[in-house]
Amino acid sequence: MTDGYKNLIKKVSGDLVILGLKDTCKTTILMHLARTLREDQNNRVLILETFPKWVNEFDSIPYLVVKDSDVQTKEDTAFLENGTAYIQWSKDYRIQNSAKVLEFLRENKDVAFLIECEDMEKISAFMTFVIYTVYRKQYLRAKDNCLDSVGENFWFLVEESHNLLDSTVIAKKTFNKLRKIQNEFRNLRMHMICVALRLQDLSPKIRSKMSIILAKVSLDDYQLKVRNLLRNSDYRDKITELPKGKFVYPETDEEFQTEPFVQNGKPFEWQPKPKEQKQKIGILQKWFIKHGLYKPKPKPQSRPEPEPQPEVSEPEQPDEEDDTTDDTADEPIFDEGL
Repeated sequence: MTDGYKNLIKKVSGDLVILGLKDTCKTTILMHLARTLREDQNNRVLILETFPKWVNEFDSIPYLVVKDSDVQTKEDTAFLENGTAYIQWSKDYRIQNSAKVLEFLRENKDVAFLIECEDMEKISAFMTFVIYTVYRKQYLRAKDNCLDSVGENFWFLVEESHNLLDSTVIAKKTFNKLRKIQNEFRNLRMHMICVALRLQDLSPKIRSKMSIILAKVSLDDYQLKVRNLLRNSDYRDKITELPKGKFVYPETDEEFQTEPFVQNGKPFEWQPKPKEQKQKIGILQKWFIKHGLYKPKPKPQSRPEPEPQPEVSEPEQPDEEDDTTDDTADEPIFDEGL
């Protein structure tokens, strides 16, 4: 089955939406794809989820918990929409732990984010921050004409994408940057694989540029979207009755079967390394050091604990009331004539 996942990745060669109802093994096939992608050292996998499933059931991978307080509203900005005569307002967001997130991305090849934000706009704002960070890195490489020589491919695996790429949220002006970045994904060796319950929940400006793999879909989605996608397919009338674990790839009209995912290792929460405190040196001290007139004092080292000494028993003292003691014992022993 590993070859099957590799072939699916080659056929997609870009962005992919895994669509289906609950309990159709959407997350299972996404985990298999993630494991297959991680086997290539040129691929960097970034997992974004809002429910703690991957941090408990996926392979060994560092993960970072993003709390609701880590994403805060920065300010409300006004803008004038084209073709309107009234002013609208949009929110801007600040990532409070941005330095920690950047260090997390810098130190690890493959990562997972557990986003605990309650507001869907906050979730999308954090995802936009992560994607934009990678986008700027790839853009600068492309500007220096070293994108292909470096050869890094970034894969964003988005669980519960109807929470992160909701059509009503992404349509807002605040997320224009995300839509623009997604248009340039393939040129910058960036890719996205999403899992969704309903195709209608995803922003059409995002999903229209993505391939689709289908599991059993709802009748509502089938009537509005899926039936037209499968109008020339042999699975047009079977898509609502597919058994669990089976998927259809409409572009080649192929059926795909997945197997249960067996965990290899266990994810672990990443913690930043403690930074060493450097001795502060003033401007005058730097000048003196440069001319050899001053040497900074070495940092005091903790003294080693003294080794325990063996106990020495004190000599027994004679009893004061003992009459048998010689009274002349303390007298000096020498001749009077000397």
